[in-house]
Amino acid sequence: MTETDDTLRNIIQNPTMPNIGRYQILGSLGRGNMGEVFRARDPVIGRMVALKTRRFDLVYEQKDLQFVIDKFFEEARIAGNLVHPNIVTVYDVGQDGDYCFIAMELLEGENLTAFNKEGTLLPQERVADLVKRVCLALDHAHSHGVIHRDIKPANLMFTRDRRIKMTDFGIAMMTRGDNTNDFQVMGTPSYMSPEQTKGLKLTERTDFFSLGVVFFELLTGRRPFQGRTLYELMDNIRYSPAPSVLGYNAKLPPAIDQVIQRALDKEPELRYRSGKQFAEEIDRAMKGHPLTVHDIKGAKKAALLKSVEFFRSFDRREIEEVTQYGTFIRYEPGQVIVREGDVDTTFFVLLAGSVRVIKNKRKITDLTKGACFGEMGAFTKTARTAHVIARQPCVVLKLDLKVLERHSPALKLKIYQVFIETLIQRLEHTTKRLSEQYAPIRQKAKQEPVQEQSTVVATDAQDSEKESLTGVNDPTGKGYRAANDDEPVAGTIDENPDVRTAK
Repeated sequence: MTETDDTLRNIIQNPTMPNIGRYQILGSLGRGNMGEVFRARDPVIGRMVALKTRRFDLVYEQKDLQFVIDKFFEEARIAGNLVHPNIVTVYDVGQDGDYCFIAMELLEGENLTAFNKEGTLLPQERVADLVKRVCLALDHAHSHGVIHRDIKPANLMFTRDRRIKMTDFGIAMMTRGDNTNDFQVMGTPSYMSPEQTKGLKLTERTDFFSLGVVFFELLTGRRPFQGRTLYELMDNIRYSPAPSVLGYNAKLPPAIDQVIQRALDKEPELRYRSGKQFAEEIDRAMKGHPLTVHDIKGAKKAALLKSVEFFRSFDRREIEEVTQYGTFIRYEPGQVIVREGDVDTTFFVLLAGSVRVIKNKRKITDLTKGACFGEMGAFTKTARTAHVIARQPCVVLKLDLKVLERHSPALKLKIYQVFIETLIQRLEHTTKRLSEQYAPIRQKAKQEPVQEQSTVVATDAQDSEKESLTGVNDPTGKGYRAANDDEPVAGTIDENPDVRTAK
């Protein structure tokens, strides 16, 4: 039992202190993401509310206290601006002494954790309808620049009349501004997106991955990604393909598996563009209608690979493995492909179009078809040193070294070999270019008077020879005279004709 629990229990039991703010505490509803939640009454208008409270001073150090309190009020501001039938309503926010609180709509029904296990599953049509409504609620939140970041069954609750509501924007953040990286490695591990587990910059599509996990779980009674340890769970979320939902519930429409697989794609760019599109595809799948084709066909992938120099030495089997383990992504002009500062084990090959490398808002270079980028950061596991942005509509192959290491070490070795050969070719090209650049200087030096050049060289040689011998290998300190080519030097010549040893 924590000090916070004791303090809050005293509030309830002590008749001289029955309120927090103007709200009368009637009982506990449980612990939420940000603290204790109470059933309370607003005496001004007689409305029952859920009162979410926290004593931050009992949990955080003084130096962090104001920052945390500001985050608490930001949660209330974010949620209070979202007015939607499937998003919980926020009525009030305030502070009473050491207590911060948010008064929100009181939901009398269960959350979806009551329906995510075998034996308690809802009918598939009901599940599809609930997830569609959450999709539209997310569409509304995203249109206001808000990413939820913690979609899970516990944050999806029924009202008394069985309407679904999305709750707890406790770690939600506005997508605008420079603070979007704050608290990124937060959320509930089993429902995190791959980019969320890596601490990368998040977009709205992280919510679609989390909702895809919920969708899978509500239909099968199990989660798509599991692990005996947190590390194993995170590793599976990042690199293991999602299992087919049909393997656990064969009665589902086949197209539903396609919908979930797209939501659970490792690449955010290949998930749904919006909650509205996600909801529409669920509806089409449940009705048996064909879905939107968003992937590049296998034959086209192989042709794209063979059209660039990087893959010319790959045989048919290796090409098939690249298409199996690589991700082919289409980017529109202006879309960011690589972000400066990200740390990842992925690299890219440009299969069509062109991209621009930018650092400190300045152009470094433009890359065209066949170019590779991101390999140094992938190999060394260090932060990316520049942004890479699409200049034209382009197709990019993304390969993850950790995926290759897990599924095809031989393919990984082949790629390393190609990179080494490419590096050697680049060095040869650079050497040749530098040689050509300095050729006019050498030619000009040859055309200068021979006598003047010889005198300078001889003088330098004498000084150098005398300096190197005097006081080093000469115990007399008198020095040695530099020899001409046809005059012997005082000493012996080693078997190595370039090494002379003085006696």
